[in-house]
Amino acid sequence: MFAGLRLSMRIARREALRYKGRSALSIALLGLPLLGVSIGATAYDTIDLSDEEEAVLYLGDNDAFVESAVPGIALTQYDWNSKWVGYSTEKEVDEETLNEAYSSVHTEADLLAELPAGTQIAPYSFYNDSGVTVTVETPDGIGELGTLGYDLANGVYEAAGWAFLEGAAPGGGEVAVTEAAADYLDLGVGDDLVIEENGASERLAISGIVEIPWNLRGQFAIAPGFDGGANGWLVDLPGEFTYEQSLALNEIGATVWATALVVDPPPPPPDAGMFTDSSIDTAMLTIYALIIVVVVMEVVLLAGPAFAISARRRTREFALMSANGASPAQIRNTVLAGGLLFGLIAAVVAVALGIVLVLVGLPFLEQLFGYRTPGLRVLPTLQAALVAAAIATGLLSALTAALSASRVNVVAALMGRTPGRKGSKRWLFIGLGTVAAGVASGLGGVALWNVPLMALAIVLAQLGLVACTPAILAGTARLGRWLPLAPRMALREAGRNRGSAAPAIAAVLGVVAAGVALSMVVTADQVRMEQNNPHDLRQDSLTLTMYSNAVDESVSPDWNSGLVAVEPLLRRHLTDLELVEIPLYTGWGGCGTGDLPVEDRPECNWELTRPEEHRCSYWDQDLEFAGEEERRKAAEIAREDPNCNEGVNDASLYFDDVPGSSDPTIVSAYTELEGDRLDEALAVLDEGGVLVSDAMAITEAGTVVLERTLTRWDEGSDRAVEVGEPVTLEVPAMVVADHLLAGEELFLSPAAAEQMDLARSGWSRTYLLETSTEVDGSVIEAVRADVRGDVDEGAFWVDLRQTDYSDLFAFYVVLLVTALCSLIALGATAVSTGLIIAEQRQDMTTLGAVGAAPGLRKRFAMWQTVVIALFGAGLGTVAGVLGYTLIRQALNDPLRYEYPFAVLYGWELPWVSIGITLAHSRRRAVRVVRSGRRGFRRGRRWRAG
Repeated sequence: MFAGLRLSMRIARREALRYKGRSALSIALLGLPLLGVSIGATAYDTIDLSDEEEAVLYLGDNDAFVESAVPGIALTQYDWNSKWVGYSTEKEVDEETLNEAYSSVHTEADLLAELPAGTQIAPYSFYNDSGVTVTVETPDGIGELGTLGYDLANGVYEAAGWAFLEGAAPGGGEVAVTEAAADYLDLGVGDDLVIEENGASERLAISGIVEIPWNLRGQFAIAPGFDGGANGWLVDLPGEFTYEQSLALNEIGATVWATALVVDPPPPPPDAGMFTDSSIDTAMLTIYALIIVVVVMEVVLLAGPAFAISARRRTREFALMSANGASPAQIRNTVLAGGLLFGLIAAVVAVALGIVLVLVGLPFLEQLFGYRTPGLRVLPTLQAALVAAAIATGLLSALTAALSASRVNVVAALMGRTPGRKGSKRWLFIGLGTVAAGVASGLGGVALWNVPLMALAIVLAQLGLVACTPAILAGTARLGRWLPLAPRMALREAGRNRGSAAPAIAAVLGVVAAGVALSMVVTADQVRMEQNNPHDLRQDSLTLTMYSNAVDESVSPDWNSGLVAVEPLLRRHLTDLELVEIPLYTGWGGCGTGDLPVEDRPECNWELTRPEEHRCSYWDQDLEFAGEEERRKAAEIAREDPNCNEGVNDASLYFDDVPGSSDPTIVSAYTELEGDRLDEALAVLDEGGVLVSDAMAITEAGTVVLERTLTRWDEGSDRAVEVGEPVTLEVPAMVVADHLLAGEELFLSPAAAEQMDLARSGWSRTYLLETSTEVDGSVIEAVRADVRGDVDEGAFWVDLRQTDYSDLFAFYVVLLVTALCSLIALGATAVSTGLIIAEQRQDMTTLGAVGAAPGLRKRFAMWQTVVIALFGAGLGTVAGVLGYTLIRQALNDPLRYEYPFAVLYGWELPWVSIGITLAHSRRRAVRVVRSGRRGFRRGRRWRAG
């Protein structure tokens, strides 16, 4: 047995060296998907931090981060390995005392009293998102920059890994900036940072550019005089930090995150289980398993045609082996040995190249995720599994070619003939049965939540489509009679020579199936993220908001004067400018309470109600103290109830900034209605009605009922209590798309606002800007530079905003997936085109002999490639959608048990990705055909691939 194996491997090695181009093609097609997995595994292991590495990243050589939790109240800390600490107070504390503790902070003296002499501390935070910003000059105008009030001369920051890339710590009249801020402002050491505040400018010299190791993309100005940034202290002890010292800090109401306690954590308290989660996310494991199956099937279908090319080119060689006494099993082993050899080489090359590429791209990877890594790591367990998987897929890819080679007709092969087999309907029924089995397996896997059944469904569906391909080609070839000459010849040739066309189609099918499945996941996730954002104005709407700087509330601002002052400044940058005021109504000071002193005003809130027949069953469930199973059950019932349609953005805490207008421009900007639907909405508003995004709120009479409540904060009970009885109002209504009108789900008419006794804000006015200028970030910053915040002699502060619901990160991920699929599609098309050219040499010679022009032969070859690409893309899209169906189910399963409902993954087809993949496939095919034709005309020997 081993002697035969050695012989097979020796023949495979010699064959690989003899036909280097074809061997390189097979190795590349096996290795391309494996390269992607290797890059992903290496990047994941490199970027994934352990608890200890995360502590070192944030704390550096310092000992701990201490945060004020409940000053003056002893607490029990439940975990020590994370910066997000769970804790509870050790004794019962009344709510008033607890609220006072939450609103206070420890002083440095409080902490130093519990720590040994020689301890150094410095203000610190590990999220730096306090919201404190300053207005600064930018190359395009005016922008905003976050601020951190740290004294970087303190050695504690240097010990935390804050490194100066240039310059040094700032002194008086100086400031340090992060690298991202320096790039944004186009400034360097020695330049001045110009801060605009209250109409005055302040210049601070940039003394240094600093890097925050865990926030590489943060844009901050850092100096001791700034506000913001700290919610705790960075602590550096003269000795080791101990558990006893952390308990002492817990006694004064502070939590601790210390590297020493992460490395050697103390035993958790008995009731710490409520703050830990040791369960495995089975949904994510299912998704990973299904994606791996999709990738493996892509490799098998992609590399299989390469071995088919090799087997066809070696037909005479196999016939000679058989004539000299080689058994079919020995011939099969020879072909399988090639798959084994190519799989091993592809795995080694893919793993090595993947590691090198991640090493080279490590700076980019760190910038993408925003923090420094401990260094390159390769996830050796997965890489070893990748090598084993490559060998297995290499064998699977060569299996069909091996079986075909073992059944070679010796006499026909030695005479130079390759008789085609008559197509059998048996394979059509086998293919249809396999697809049906795949569908049944998928339904069973979803119902039983069984990963092997789901994976089997993907495999069976793709193999079934491949088995059906010859019959589909034969049936489609009959349509050629209605086509021009070149495509008619190509279509009939594909139907006649199905043994060559089917493997080529399988290659494209595997690529498109994987690309469609992954692209649909990314596209659906992008749509989910956009729908999760509350929508008010349409995308890219430009708004101007003026805020009154008046201190006396009784003095009404002169909004027209402010608008007259700001409009010429806007017209400098915005051509064909039109300003339309957006009336925004609020419950603050409304409902007849505006004349009361501020401290005595109740809060006025209007709520959109539903008729009794449209009440959601979830509302009647008593789930305040319910467990997870009860909540899941209630959510499942709500899914089946058509009255339960509330999403995560369908609730608003305050009735504030509700739009109300009958101006067509404003109505269209909020509702995205046009034409007859817009006219219908305007008619409802003219009747004193409202527009709503909750269809269940509409009564049979075409109206909605609004309910008003007045609430006032009761200091005694520390909660809001209702004042008086609720008041209802019924008005005409029309429903718009359910993702619009933000949380209030309401757009008012002026008459409805008057009936509701609502007030306009006394502090701001908002205007919709219509312009023919293409507005981007640089235009907005240029406008801000002219406006500079305050206008009309400081009476108003002005802000310009552009509505943007897009997610750039998801957009770039879609592009990345599309580029990867297009790259692999080039290889798949090269295989299919190589197979076509290898098989059509005699046909082309015959066509030339009977007088066919070179142009016709060229168009014939190109149309053959188009036929392969179209069939592969069509079947691959079907297979990809089937694969996505299972992945979508796994993604949506954990989301089904939430109420209000989360946005589920939908059925958005990535047409752009599919189009780019097809375009690249056809372009590459044309190039390969032309190169093959040139080589044929010049008499050179053309090697497939």
